[in-house]
Amino acid sequence: MFRRKQIFSILIVFICIILGACGNSGTTSSGSGKDVIKIAVAGPMTGGGAEYGKAFKEGAELAVEQFNDDGGYEDQKVELVYGDDKNEPKEAANVAQNLASNKDIKAVIGHWSSSTTFAGIPIYNRSQIPLLIPTASHPDLTSPDTEWIFRSSTTQILEGKNLADFAVNQLGKKKIAVLYVNSDWGKANAENFKNFAEEYGADITIYDSYPPGEAIDYTAALTKVKDSQPDLVFLGSLYTEGILIVKQAKQLGIDVEFMGTTTFNSDGFLEGGEAVEGVYLDSLFLPTSEEEIVQDFVDAFKEKFNKEPGYFNALAYDATTIVLEGIKNGGTTRQGIRDAMADIHDLPVVTGTVQFNENRDDINKPYYNVIVKDGKFELVE
Repeated sequence: MFRRKQIFSILIVFICIILGACGNSGTTSSGSGKDVIKIAVAGPMTGGGAEYGKAFKEGAELAVEQFNDDGGYEDQKVELVYGDDKNEPKEAANVAQNLASNKDIKAVIGHWSSSTTFAGIPIYNRSQIPLLIPTASHPDLTSPDTEWIFRSSTTQILEGKNLADFAVNQLGKKKIAVLYVNSDWGKANAENFKNFAEEYGADITIYDSYPPGEAIDYTAALTKVKDSQPDLVFLGSLYTEGILIVKQAKQLGIDVEFMGTTTFNSDGFLEGGEAVEGVYLDSLFLPTSEEEIVQDFVDAFKEKFNKEPGYFNALAYDATTIVLEGIKNGGTTRQGIRDAMADIHDLPVVTGTVQFNENRDDINKPYYNVIVKDGKFELVE
């Protein structure tokens, strides 16, 4: 009898261990402890978009480290928990469910792309956990009805207007070809740029899409572009696609200038070398800015990671800073953090000043217009 009880006890312990492991599926934690405040970072920690997930982690870690070094919240430290969505909508929904159902997690920063963010929003909003979107820019991600959803970057409407103004009114381009990836983000990006470019007087010579994926032959689309004789090609593309398109265009003898979006703002794009020299894009972050808050961030990031911060590091840092401000002013409940974030006015961050509108979109983010020059992103005066 005694042996049977021993076996039964061992089985119970084993089952508990298994169930505990299942309960943590899809997330990893930077630490543990009862006297901590947990917030989550969700994004592509593995897979094709892993560099963006890494940028999210680095930016968030620096912000949390500084917050904790300053004493945290009433002597409680903040702890980061990570959810890996692999940049896939189905995985993003699973991550959102895991994070939202964990009552210890008080807020979420994520996801990276519009498609994955769309997948998670209904879950976060229904579960009443604040979600702060650091990068995804589709205009429909936020609305008056999604009261638990915030965005600290800008929308494609604002970016489309800025890029169209840059192309038409500043660079003087009047015949523009538009190529875009056939995704939620790509469609909205191209549409907003096209609408504003036409409003400013440009002629859109080609408006065409291509399927998502890497190592695609873009010859058919680029042949149409060449025949339309534009003086600028606008790419609603991720940087990996952008490099290939620019290279293939030059191989076809398309000798015009190219413009991309903030998605090109990556060291990975600069690895395109000579092919991407002269490509225009915009950015919410310029590490060479003389603003004190920017230089403090750059110095702290270099000290911690031994490298200069990139665009997505800065956006993640700012998003985390906003959530931490919500904790500072609203306490450690989901409702308190959400309400305190909604009340933020004129909070200075690395990429501008935080001011949420009725959709909880930050409307105070100035764009920098930049060009790839000598292997670096340089400001276009």
